[in-house]
Amino acid sequence: MYFHPSFIPQAVTSHYFESNQWSDVVTGILSSAGYGWHMDVGIQVIRMIASGIFDKLPGLKLISGHWGELVPLFLERLDDELTTYTDLQYPFSTYYRHNVYVTPSGILSAPQLQFMLAEMGADHLMYSIDYPYKQPETSGSFLDIADLTDEQLAQIAFGTATTLFKL
Repeated sequence: MYFHPSFIPQAVTSHYFESNQWSDVVTGILSSAGYGWHMDVGIQVIRMIASGIFDKLPGLKLISGHWGELVPLFLERLDDELTTYTDLQYPFSTYYRHNVYVTPSGILSAPQLQFMLAEMGADHLMYSIDYPYKQPETSGSFLDIADLTDEQLAQIAFGTATTLFKL
């Protein structure tokens, strides 16, 4: 299952992103592709894990774009703060690292790639571009210039997708 951001409810936009300190254009950017979409999809992934769905369906796999929609930054925190209060069989991060696959979705940042390699491993990363929404100039060269081993490059470029989609 692939999650992709979309417009968030107006009540969320009003609460978090509207202000008389900036224009409606800034509100629109913050509440959509600038931040809000990613926050919203990340929360949906968190909700799925916390619901226990992966204990019931351990083979279910999710694909989360935009470097995991902020969630990977909080795996340790979610383990520390959430796991104890759920009925989950494993720590939160175990489900994330086992059941979620992450793509950059056109956010081509070398530091984010290295962070995701450390958090998830190359076998849970897939290269993608958020076409037609984003078409970075480095789309065709990003992986070639990234600091990757030959094995990591092959895994991210096609290996993970080949395995996940049984291609």
